[in-house]
Amino acid sequence: MPAEAERAQAPALLMSMPEIAELARVRRPVVSNWRRRHGDFPEPAGGTAARPLFDPRRVAEWLIATGRHPHDEIAPELAKYTLAALADQYPGPDLIAATTALICLRYLVNPGDELGGAMPALRGLAAAADPDDVLLRSEIRQIPDDAGWVAGLVDELTEATWGCDHAAERIMASRHRYTASSLYEGAVTPGLARLIAGISGAREQARRTDSLVVTDPVAGAGDLLVAVTGLLGRDHEPRLVAAEPDQALARLLRRRLVVHGIPLQDMDIHEGTLPRPAPDPDVLVTQIPYRPAEQADPLAVLDFLDEAALSLAAGRFAVVLGPASVLVGDLPSGAAARRAELLKADMVEAVIRLPGGCVPYRPGYETALWVLTQARGSQWRGRVLLADVSGRPLTADVARDLTDDVVTWRRDGYEPRGHHRVLAVQADVGALVTGLGPLIAPRRPVSPRIRKDTSDTRIVQVTRHGADLDRIGATASADRRHVRTELLAAVPATGDRMPATEAVGTLVRQHRLIMRKGTRIRPGDIDPSGHHVVLGADEVLGLRRPGERKVDRELFASRYPNARLTEPGDVLVTTSPRPGAIIDTRGYAIAESPVRILRIPPPKPVVQTRPGQPDTPAEPAQFTPRVLHALLFGDGAGTRPPGAVRPADSVDDLRVALLSPGQVAALEELLESIDARRVVAQREIDMLDELRHVATSGLTDGTLTVVSDDE
Repeated sequence: MPAEAERAQAPALLMSMPEIAELARVRRPVVSNWRRRHGDFPEPAGGTAARPLFDPRRVAEWLIATGRHPHDEIAPELAKYTLAALADQYPGPDLIAATTALICLRYLVNPGDELGGAMPALRGLAAAADPDDVLLRSEIRQIPDDAGWVAGLVDELTEATWGCDHAAERIMASRHRYTASSLYEGAVTPGLARLIAGISGAREQARRTDSLVVTDPVAGAGDLLVAVTGLLGRDHEPRLVAAEPDQALARLLRRRLVVHGIPLQDMDIHEGTLPRPAPDPDVLVTQIPYRPAEQADPLAVLDFLDEAALSLAAGRFAVVLGPASVLVGDLPSGAAARRAELLKADMVEAVIRLPGGCVPYRPGYETALWVLTQARGSQWRGRVLLADVSGRPLTADVARDLTDDVVTWRRDGYEPRGHHRVLAVQADVGALVTGLGPLIAPRRPVSPRIRKDTSDTRIVQVTRHGADLDRIGATASADRRHVRTELLAAVPATGDRMPATEAVGTLVRQHRLIMRKGTRIRPGDIDPSGHHVVLGADEVLGLRRPGERKVDRELFASRYPNARLTEPGDVLVTTSPRPGAIIDTRGYAIAESPVRILRIPPPKPVVQTRPGQPDTPAEPAQFTPRVLHALLFGDGAGTRPPGAVRPADSVDDLRVALLSPGQVAALEELLESIDARRVVAQREIDMLDELRHVATSGLTDGTLTVVSDDE
């Protein structure tokens, strides 16, 4: 019997419309639109009329066939979703333990081949691969015979993600969907884990030694250790020493490290605490265990930091994540004095306050980092780097700038006065601890060279803007064209009724307008150096300057073969997150979903009749781009009432007035004169805004001064 037939079949699984939206990475109403507008959308396979349920595989096949998601993206997401959705139906104690054990077994036996076989055969493989039962033998032994389908899903996920390490990380990325809170209550965001690895000095230490030791005394599921090993790559495999009191987490950590290429003999994972004396680490990365406010003990946190610093030899570094209230906040006098002692002991290299949300399980938990080292006798004695990024997202750019600031500052030969740090500020420890207040980063000093360059540049800007404003003032009458307000007149009380209106959707069906959907662009495909400008909701609503986001021409053609570019004169419109529209005067741009393209079709050509009879004239223009743009929300349609969850109208439901050809021509003339006047006014406003920014920035950072009358 084939191996596939020997396995027990997975329980039937159906997904709801909100789950389809999560799988496809769209909002829930989009799925309703797909069902209504696409006859080939999969029919419900169960549920009720109010809550229909669908076959996940048919949904995935439809998303791939219609070009909404490529196979290499949707396949791993579907496998990950299937595992998480079946967690409640798994007959064993822990589906995460089972799946990660099977992934690890596949890695040890043959990472390039499927597991195959029924559960008895897999248990035999586990006994041979893990004779001492420190990794996976117990977990696979606990998988029931009727749950052999887990192995099939693990194979699907591994194949879809191109490797056991990626499959394991996909499981860990969705750990919040499983019931075991111990798996994710200490998890940090991937961006924070990479930042900690970057400033830990692991990369620099690996270049100097072949026996790098990385330690985490409170490892949890191993997010920080995995980030360090990922940073080093397979060319610099470290020796890992860690401790985790939870036996299940400690075994999970071993499996996670094994699939990342760390042999068992190169790791020492203790199920408890580190032995004393612990081996001297080259790098220490860890997280102080969370305590609720009523149980928090600032002195215990500071003692933890002290112990971590004392474990370091000269030239070694530790990065510790902990509560911002203790690491940078205002403390009672006793704890503040203790923190000041640590700072004055030359064991703190950098202090970084982080934004909220870095520990997803506790979104209200504010955190900070302390970078520790032994600076006694070094050139940095008595100084510390401070950075506060709590007011901005921890993006890849912010993490890179922080890493560069810290790593460059500690480098031999670094001259503080000759380098400009992006986010961190060097502070004198003595001045910092005076008064025992919170650790607040002082304003970054400006080097003399940068001060002079900045000052000269700003004086040039101020002078140029002043001259331009004088010229605009002198030529105001000539530049500011007359606005054709005389084209407007009051309607007599006995005049005609309101002009007829029609819905955009109806005009599209009548071929009086053409509507095109926007394209869903993957964030990773956005490149400022690309060719095609991306115009999404932010650009349409004026929240982002058009041209900041682009997509490479060849990438767009190959990855989005069914997408179409805009044409000059297209009106781009959106009702989400709020209504707005712009005219694309240049064309050849990408309208990004949920933005839609409204295009005015060319007038019908003159029809030749029989000789001797007059020709049928071309149909007069119903709209121009300016007129259509102005009429779309002219009656207030699409606005969001206070407290409403979504706009009142979709683009199809927007109604526009149907004007006569003469009215269209007159309104076009009026709008053209308004736009011409706006160009001059906007240029003057932009100059005034820039002048105010240059003046206040220069006064703030000391590159400009104000000459008063009494000087």
